[in-house]
Amino acid sequence: MTARPSPLPSGISASAATMVGLAIAVLWAWLVRQPLWHTDLWGHLAYGRLIVENRGLPALEPFLEHSVDTPLVDSAWLSQVIGFVVIRWSGVAGLQLLFATLVTACAVLTMVPVCWPSRVGDGRAAAHPRAALAGAAVFLAAGWQQLEIIRPQLAGLVCFTALAAVVARPGKSRWRTTAVIVLMVSWANLHGSFVVGWLLLAAQAAGRICDRWRRTGCWSSVRRDRVVWRRCRHLVLGVSATLLTPHGLRLPVAVWEISRHPNLRDVIEWQPLQFDQPQARAMLVASVLIGLLAVVSRRRGRSADWLLLIGLGVSSLWTSRMLAWWAAVAGGVVAFHAAGMGCRRRHSSIRPGRFRPAITGLVVWGLAVGTAPATWSALDSAEPLVARRPAVSAATPVEVARWLVEHPPPGMVLAAYEWGDFLLWQGPVDLRVLVASHAHLIPPAVWQDYMAMIRLETGWRERLSKYDVKTVVLDRQRQAGLLEMLAEEEDWRRDYRDERGEVWSRNP
Repeated sequence: MTARPSPLPSGISASAATMVGLAIAVLWAWLVRQPLWHTDLWGHLAYGRLIVENRGLPALEPFLEHSVDTPLVDSAWLSQVIGFVVIRWSGVAGLQLLFATLVTACAVLTMVPVCWPSRVGDGRAAAHPRAALAGAAVFLAAGWQQLEIIRPQLAGLVCFTALAAVVARPGKSRWRTTAVIVLMVSWANLHGSFVVGWLLLAAQAAGRICDRWRRTGCWSSVRRDRVVWRRCRHLVLGVSATLLTPHGLRLPVAVWEISRHPNLRDVIEWQPLQFDQPQARAMLVASVLIGLLAVVSRRRGRSADWLLLIGLGVSSLWTSRMLAWWAAVAGGVVAFHAAGMGCRRRHSSIRPGRFRPAITGLVVWGLAVGTAPATWSALDSAEPLVARRPAVSAATPVEVARWLVEHPPPGMVLAAYEWGDFLLWQGPVDLRVLVASHAHLIPPAVWQDYMAMIRLETGWRERLSKYDVKTVVLDRQRQAGLLEMLAEEEDWRRDYRDERGEVWSRNP
């Protein structure tokens, strides 16, 4: 009788498999306890609530008064709906579980090509779990400042890492083509970053062409290579699949226009990387590590990896928001070259039944430890849509929003754009805020007036009157200058103050 093949490669031991399972469980258990960030998460939930309640996508911007006539191409509508369904069903704890699952999934997917390599022919590829863990660690360290915020971009990053794991594996299989189409369709409806998927597929095709020519030096060999044509087919199908959205051809155009919007120049994550930023230093350390590993590793680098590293690296230097995608590629490259170091060791063959209970027990333990506090907080909450501490970050204006609900402000509200989304989510019904974190939806003239008021530029008082601002809601740390100036104005009074924020209103 033929022995049943093991689901794991022959080169992986029980101790290594246990180590990987433990690392995954610990990471998940730690992430699920992280508080939710205070910025655009809540704005996306507000859009999701509107879509679910109206059972359709809004044609015009629904929340910003000065943008009500602006056509809205919602590139993240599916993520917004999923987020709202999760919080309505399980409260803020459900969002914490979702956040931990997405980030852990990205880390695991960066480990897949090295920790669980494909079999080619009748042979079995050796697995390198320690190298895979090193790659996942580099990914988390270099991209953490982008990963710590739960938003639709995380869903796009899961699609990116899954797509990279699918197309990078050798061999011919119909399921890969199907997976490419499904991932790109899902990505285009989850987040506007699907254009990074175009770049990934193009780099895989171009990299295969470069590798083939480097080995043979003959273009006829490149033209006859089936892998080249397969990856070109993936590129064409992947690009075509992203048109299967409610917006059709308007979506790629809208994504391009958003990336070129002038308001984004004032948003930190859209600005170039600065060396004094921790994420810039993490990128530098990861780059040096990749260079060292490429020198000492026995493996020859893949052209597709270098194309992606260079392309996404330059994009990250231009706008720090792209660093998350670069970090995912960097983690995969570190794992690939780390697997080529040292001498080859042959592990003893083991049956799946000997290590499956250990790994399963560790994962269940991690889930239990991680979900216990979140689950109890969800059960204790009578209002799942209300965010409370400590499930949200310290910078979230929970107390300010509660006070505004009890004292609904009349007229226009000037709030810090980082807080605008949370106030739209948890503030009074029909609250009128001047700006929110979706800066690309704000007319440039309104945005410049907002920046002038926050920065106390000449004419800031006149701009407050221009927009008939009757209430000001500001962060005591980030907008301390404007709060000090309001204290000197006779026609403004302070109505509320806590450790984080203040509310001022104009005297009648």
